[in-house]
Amino acid sequence: MIRFSLVSICAFLAIASAPARAESPHVADEQGFRKTVSPFIERHCVECHGPDKQKGKLRLDTLPNDFSDPRTAELWSEVVNAVNGHEMPPEEEPQPDPEAAGVFADWLAAELGRAELAQRGSRTVLRRMNREEYNNTIRDLVGVDYQPAEGFPEDPSAGGFDNIGSVLTLSPLQIELYYDAAFEILDRALVDQPEAPPSILWRVKADPNSEKGQTELRVDGQRLITRAGDNKFDNGFVVMRKEAGNRTFSVRGDFNVPEEGEYIIRFRAASRVPDRAAVVESAKKLLGVRKAEQDAAHPNRKQYHQREFDNGLRHFEESPFYNYGPPRVQVIRNLGGTPTPIAEMDVPASETDPGIYEIRTRMNTERAGLTFSAAYEIPNSLENRRIQGHEEFARPELLIDWVEIEGPHYPSWPPASHTQVLGTSTGGKNEVAEAREIISRFMHFAYRREVTASEVDSKLALFTRLRAEKSSFIEAIKLPLAAVLSSTHFLFLVEPAAPEDDPRPLNAFELASRLSYFLWSSMPDAELFRDAQSDRLMDKDVLLAQIDRMLKDPKSRAFVSNFSGQWLGLREVGSNPPVRSLYPDYDRHFETSIVRESEAFFAEILDNDLDVRNFIKSDFVTINERLGRFYGIPDVKGDEMRRVPVPSGIPRGGVVTQASIHSITSNGTRTSPVMRGVWVLKTLLGSDPGLPVANVGEIPSDIPGIDKATVRQRLAIHRENPSCARCHNKIDPLGLSLENFNAAGQWREQEGHGQEGRINDNDPPIDASARMPDGSTFVGVAGLQEELLKSGDKFLTALSSQLHTYALGRELGFSDRPAVDLSVAAMKRDGRTLRALIRHIVTSPAFSTK
Repeated sequence: MIRFSLVSICAFLAIASAPARAESPHVADEQGFRKTVSPFIERHCVECHGPDKQKGKLRLDTLPNDFSDPRTAELWSEVVNAVNGHEMPPEEEPQPDPEAAGVFADWLAAELGRAELAQRGSRTVLRRMNREEYNNTIRDLVGVDYQPAEGFPEDPSAGGFDNIGSVLTLSPLQIELYYDAAFEILDRALVDQPEAPPSILWRVKADPNSEKGQTELRVDGQRLITRAGDNKFDNGFVVMRKEAGNRTFSVRGDFNVPEEGEYIIRFRAASRVPDRAAVVESAKKLLGVRKAEQDAAHPNRKQYHQREFDNGLRHFEESPFYNYGPPRVQVIRNLGGTPTPIAEMDVPASETDPGIYEIRTRMNTERAGLTFSAAYEIPNSLENRRIQGHEEFARPELLIDWVEIEGPHYPSWPPASHTQVLGTSTGGKNEVAEAREIISRFMHFAYRREVTASEVDSKLALFTRLRAEKSSFIEAIKLPLAAVLSSTHFLFLVEPAAPEDDPRPLNAFELASRLSYFLWSSMPDAELFRDAQSDRLMDKDVLLAQIDRMLKDPKSRAFVSNFSGQWLGLREVGSNPPVRSLYPDYDRHFETSIVRESEAFFAEILDNDLDVRNFIKSDFVTINERLGRFYGIPDVKGDEMRRVPVPSGIPRGGVVTQASIHSITSNGTRTSPVMRGVWVLKTLLGSDPGLPVANVGEIPSDIPGIDKATVRQRLAIHRENPSCARCHNKIDPLGLSLENFNAAGQWREQEGHGQEGRINDNDPPIDASARMPDGSTFVGVAGLQEELLKSGDKFLTALSSQLHTYALGRELGFSDRPAVDLSVAAMKRDGRTLRALIRHIVTSPAFSTK
């Protein structure tokens, strides 16, 4: 295998970060500074930020007029934000005339923008594909649905996103990984045999008459062993329940499939779902047995035992957890001793009409095995283990009849990936001519532009030099193709800089790539390439038509998941999950469902051109059956997400009511109004409260009654420190208004002061009232939503800024504020939709110039 030399690696890295042209320094406007800034500072700021006092360690009367210095520019940025946010001067001090404050802030913002443009124009940063983009591009270029980037290093983020060119660096290790991945990709995509490998079809079924349901079957020379363990058998089915033993049905790892490839795992399954009456009846019986045992052991405590019986039965009669959904199955594939979950799904089919379910997975010829386990979870903390784990306790049951393994599965031969890469070429008499055609076509799509004859010749030379060493044309052609997949022109969105300092328009191919990586996180498709090749893409009407077409394409789901996942913070779900002992509803199915809910909500607003203010407050939710049970919304059946009207009295609708947001703004055991307030400020209002004040410390634990203090009381103590109050006065009210949602997102009326934070009868009620620094008051999530809707264009500006950052692949600065404001105006003209915002960004000068 060919390897990069250290010299070539260094050259590669040098190209990726080399300056494109000499710097164009920012020239300070001394006259404007003396006329506009200095008098304002002297009149309104020096008392707190002057020679005698420097609040926040900030002195403004000596802060220089040097916006090209990063530290100085950062301080002036804080000043602009504080004045625009009416945080400075403090409300108890004399306030400047609004017009004078506007002139002051606008002048500083303009100078900061000029300095940014001067610095940004001095260097061209090539934007490397991140891992998601790389996987999607391989899928579309080569035709194999494979995730090679799973083994790559994590992508760093900046400005809230992981597609920012300035931080997507490249190391020698990554280059090696790209090169190794290139050969793995081509080995999967290309075949070197005239006939498709023979397909197998193995069906296995546990024998209820054998010991522990174990059956040995020999087929096609393989030894397959099924084992049902201690599960029950009924009507030919293996009956499984998720409980303490976590019983499974397995096809043990004693077989090897004959050929590597994609296999279909097919199984026939059904469900039994007891209703509430059955749950209560089974609990009543088991509680009665326990009461009788206790009465016999302690006859003088029968009254206490009766109370315990009554309370226990009431739990089963009232807890929403026992409004069961269908059982779930988790399928685990074991290859070479490594167990890997490959699917988890509901099994809603009835016992009288079982369903046949399919999973596709890639298998190699290593020793293999499959395990099927019941995955509907009822935590032990909900009831006494002697009840929950008892065979007679009513709970969902998974029924499995038989399992099939079929493959390798090829809809056509050669596979579509082979034809996509090589065309109809077979390596005939004129191999060099065929290789040239293959390489030229592949480079054109991989580099996302026209390629030169010399570029093709350099890769063709690799083929001709090594052809004699390879056993076939297929093996030899992999070498230049792997080199293409390891090239900067493939791995980076290359946009050569203009020879002068002024921005240059992108050409049609560069515009096509920017557009496709924005909306698809992948390369342009054939239609986009055709419009780029003919230059039709430079026509605004054609460009707008392409946007609409691309948003309808299923590949736009990458935009939905990648943008919403980072903008809303959905990627953080599960990083610090609520503990199960306190929040028994929070299980694996719930965790995946709350992320899917928020993504589906974003998609609903995008696909149906809804007003983006629905993100703040909506009369609908996008949920599945699991979340319907959790939110108390009835008659939602099935695991797919769908739009559901919010019933009267249910406090849902809008992202601030979604469990995903509540879980990421909590610390695992309790809510965090501070985290929630910061999330609202940054995500929905575009205001960064900044870093916490250093060395403030925790609230002292020796304050009398602090252990019983509510969250509101604790935060009030924290705000007694003036250094903390400056930020917390605007953060805390936003977070406190969401206190009715616990750390898992469930509605509650009381704070929990019991053991491990559990709610006791006498615990204090939630106080979700809020008072903002400007004196305005509101109560709860409904009040917060109304305040956010009344905040003018702040939400539209925040959303526009975030989408600009994601679309452009760079962090925004003061110089981008006019473009953001124009996009907000365009949204307001066109129905305040995401589509209107996307169309404006794509047709803006910032998107179409380098």
